[in-house]
Amino acid sequence: MTLASNLSEQATTVLQERYLVTKDKKKETEEGLFRRVAKAVASPEIDAIKRKEWEGTFFDMMWKLDFVPNSPTLMNAGTGQGTLSACYVLPLNDSMDEITDTLKWQAMVEKFGGGVGFPLSNLRPKGHPISSTQGKACGPIQVLRTLSQVGDMITQGGKRDGAHMAIMSVYHPDIEEFISCKAKEGVIKNFNISIGADSTFMEAVKDDKFIHLDWPLDKTSYDLPQEDMSGRFIKAKQLFKSIVFGAWLNGEPGMVWLDRINEDNATPSLGEIQATNPCGEQPLLANESCNLGSINVANFVIHSPKGRAKFDSTRFVDTVTNAVRFLDNVVDINTHPTELTQEMNNKTRKIGLGIMGWGDLLFQLGIPYSDEEAIKLAHRVGGLLQKTADTAS
Repeated sequence: MTLASNLSEQATTVLQERYLVTKDKKKETEEGLFRRVAKAVASPEIDAIKRKEWEGTFFDMMWKLDFVPNSPTLMNAGTGQGTLSACYVLPLNDSMDEITDTLKWQAMVEKFGGGVGFPLSNLRPKGHPISSTQGKACGPIQVLRTLSQVGDMITQGGKRDGAHMAIMSVYHPDIEEFISCKAKEGVIKNFNISIGADSTFMEAVKDDKFIHLDWPLDKTSYDLPQEDMSGRFIKAKQLFKSIVFGAWLNGEPGMVWLDRINEDNATPSLGEIQATNPCGEQPLLANESCNLGSINVANFVIHSPKGRAKFDSTRFVDTVTNAVRFLDNVVDINTHPTELTQEMNNKTRKIGLGIMGWGDLLFQLGIPYSDEEAIKLAHRVGGLLQKTADTAS
């Protein structure tokens, strides 16, 4: 029996063009896609009975559009091909061998279907001497252009254009060139770029102090330029104005608060977080990936013929619990493009569970977006999500 679909005409078209698998010249149905994914993700369960139970649970929450995993999971689960992770962060360190290794790993990640984030701050600035060759460094912006060209060459899993993020510390000597590197439309078009900032920089902006652009990086602020120090001093406020102008001009660069992110780094012994995935929602260590999924909160409304509509907390909690198990199983069945990414993801087992449909939820509840009641509901739903997911994980 074919089940009635909750998919819109537009969603069905996107699935047919990008997601449905063709086998023996026969393309799977929309229902077949969700059954394929549910069966694959339930496969780590302890026995046949549990596998069947969880397969049904996973299928139901996806088919009802209560929960949807990231695209690579929908595309690749159960096919034996590609990764199930949406995005990776790859290391980018200051030697020719390490840079070329990263270019190779980038190509493999994107071939498997993942996007990539890169930290540029570990690369020496343009014109800095290289002792091994007596030459001078090309600088991180030139490396960024090369990464962009690799991204142009390869589509993610052969199905969509590559997505990328580049992050550079606000204290790097080449930060001004980085801020303006996308000012011309169409240049480095397959990258988002963000400034890696911290509270020291923002205090320097507020107090009209200087920061010191030097290599290695100096992450302190100064009342006045220091004549006995190499590098270059610049008013933090001047640099901040350049960032704001770029954001006004075309939306780039963004800003990422690396000090605050690393306060929540669950595994600091494995390294410092220096970058995020391409859309910025998931900070990651080098060689980690994000296994993402979203719960559609617009589906969790109880409509009453007499009273006011209300949020269905009970069903939401059940779905959060099941979604955590789904994503945790994805970690178990996932195949990664390099040995290092496989090793790191097996160690840290990171998942990312979020929500979508917030505006639709507020509309159904009759709550204005800017109303205090919307803020209270956000705290309630977010608190339920965090508490339930932490307990289930």
